[in-house]
Amino acid sequence: MMRKATFIAAAMVVLLFAGWAQAEICFIVNGSFEDDDCNIPDISETEPNGWDVNLPLHFHGSVDEDWSTHGKYSLTLHSNSYATFEANDTATVSQEVCLTDVNEIIFDVSLVTTLDKPWDPNKRSAVLLIDGDVVWESNSVGSDVRGEYCNQTYDVNEIYKDVSLHKLSLGLRVNVAEYSYIQYQAKWDFVGFYDLPCRWFLVADFNRDCYVDVNDLKMFTDVWLDEVDPDNKYNLFPDESEPNDIINFLDFTIFADNWLKNSCEQSE
Repeated sequence: MMRKATFIAAAMVVLLFAGWAQAEICFIVNGSFEDDDCNIPDISETEPNGWDVNLPLHFHGSVDEDWSTHGKYSLTLHSNSYATFEANDTATVSQEVCLTDVNEIIFDVSLVTTLDKPWDPNKRSAVLLIDGDVVWESNSVGSDVRGEYCNQTYDVNEIYKDVSLHKLSLGLRVNVAEYSYIQYQAKWDFVGFYDLPCRWFLVADFNRDCYVDVNDLKMFTDVWLDEVDPDNKYNLFPDESEPNDIINFLDFTIFADNWLKNSCEQSE
């Protein structure tokens, strides 16, 4: 604990001189499902970092590499094939967020079915919920709405822009009571609050919210002086001659150089 306390004090001094004047902001944790850096075959057994899981009977969820728009992984929620459902049965992953200054929630979603059958929007919908209320749902027009839907947006209602925490959920909803032999899959990726969707990240943006700020610093202090693999995301100054590296001031120098930058501005 002493070594981390010492580093935190030193980091605060360095970053204050670098112009630390930004208040802590809220963000979605693990919005691209990259934090665990692995496939999660069953999210009811191992929840993705930052997300709480609710899978009713005959639903399944995973983090996998089948489809993604950022990084390697995305979240898949699916309703099982050859199963019976009630209307409004919904599988979700959720986390608490603050929406005080958030104008838009942006995300990518892909709608997939098995047996090359159409996705009937009368039977299933991918849904975005706030405090249990559906605020966005996938396309309801047409007999088959399979496909990739990138840069989907929800304009946050003013009623949510208070100082309270709100429950944000990604879900797959059954719209009609039925027995179904088709598996419906809603794949979610790149969920964030930014007004412009950032398609790449600064090396020190550990939480992948497009900003290098105090939230990343908190994550960095948790691994200070830890020994890590060369490809560890906190290892900003890797030494290829060593099997493992120590997170130290060589890494912090690179972190400080990215301080208060954001991906969208850097890509302009």
